[in-house]
Amino acid sequence: MTRPSAPITPSRRSLRALDALAFLAPDIQGGVGPFLVVFMAGTLAWDPQRIGTVMFVSALVGLAVQAPAGALIDSVRHKPRWIAGAISLIAVSLLVMANWPSYGVILAGQSLIGAAGTLVAPAIAATSLGMVGRAGLDARIGRNAAITAAGTVLWALGTGWVGHAFGPHAMFFYAVAMALPTIAAALRIRHHDIDLQLARGADAEPPTACSSVPGARAARWYDHRLLVLLACAFLFHLANAAMLTLVAQKVGTRAGTSAALWLSGGVIVTQLVTIPIGLAVGRWAPRLPRKPIFLVGFAVLPVRGLLYLLADSPAALLALQLLDGIGAGIFGVMLTLTISDLTRGSGHFNFALGLGAACVGLGAALSNLVAGTIAHAAGYGTAFSVLAGIAAGALALFAVAMPETRGRGRSPAGAPTASALTSTAS
Repeated sequence: MTRPSAPITPSRRSLRALDALAFLAPDIQGGVGPFLVVFMAGTLAWDPQRIGTVMFVSALVGLAVQAPAGALIDSVRHKPRWIAGAISLIAVSLLVMANWPSYGVILAGQSLIGAAGTLVAPAIAATSLGMVGRAGLDARIGRNAAITAAGTVLWALGTGWVGHAFGPHAMFFYAVAMALPTIAAALRIRHHDIDLQLARGADAEPPTACSSVPGARAARWYDHRLLVLLACAFLFHLANAAMLTLVAQKVGTRAGTSAALWLSGGVIVTQLVTIPIGLAVGRWAPRLPRKPIFLVGFAVLPVRGLLYLLADSPAALLALQLLDGIGAGIFGVMLTLTISDLTRGSGHFNFALGLGAACVGLGAALSNLVAGTIAHAAGYGTAFSVLAGIAAGALALFAVAMPETRGRGRSPAGAPTASALTSTAS
């Protein structure tokens, strides 16, 4: 039984502030991102082992706190304030790292940034759901993805220009300056414009019949569909993350001194493609089943991996980043929407998003390790072939084992449920 609620009518001020958050926050949450590696290698002259340790430990911290961060966002009341707090902690960490760039400070600072950043994505998704409701979520998530891609383009251009014009230290202060409007945007979202129950996915009463039966087991908030989805997300990014890394290495051997320019162009092209893809998916998702749209995103990845085998020039390699924009644009929107379907009524929407982010992060981390090892031992062609094979496995698993999730009011076994994910433990 769906919990009755008043119509959701968020103010224009809150909606515009949410747009600003989607534009600014996803870039700030990573600190200075890949530019930190340039700073450590160039300005600080650190050896690869030191740099690798910093990046590994901070990534490990981020993975460890993804799910707890999602659970925290489920439980707190004013979610935008937590975004503002997380961004403030990131800004302070950046200031300390810029002024006292010792090994211990940067290791601790980047780890804090990794931990604080995990709060941002689930909090934005929760705020979006709580403001626009189920009916408006598809379009809102698509809009968020498009706005985030546009913000990423400007962030990369701005950070690169500031670092080039004023030196590597200036990149940290640029990020801090950009954190200020991000915090202001979070604080401009009005608390009463967010349905707190809806924001955590608790917009339907959980079933209580089983609890009244003597000896009945407690109901679970998840079932095999979420596990299949998480496995597919892991495999997708196990195949996807290293492709750009391999392309960067391959371009570097062919483009010489212009490799950085080609790589920057590839990143920008990917984000520019993501903008219309996110808007299109957000527009069509309310009218179409989830699974066929999601399958397109999965299908693009193995095709991209195989096409890299045929491309040798930098222009051809980076032109294939168009496919990355299509796949990533679809995947990012549809993962959030599908998790929203599966956790409806459970109150664990953001916890499940955190689990999804952890699977994505783990897959991405292992991707570079696996692909790098294979490329070193057997060449780029073999590495791309293996990644394409993993991508094909993810596509097959999703096609065979993942049912449609949109508009289902019953569990896969056919038992009546109020929540699409609640089923009795076996």
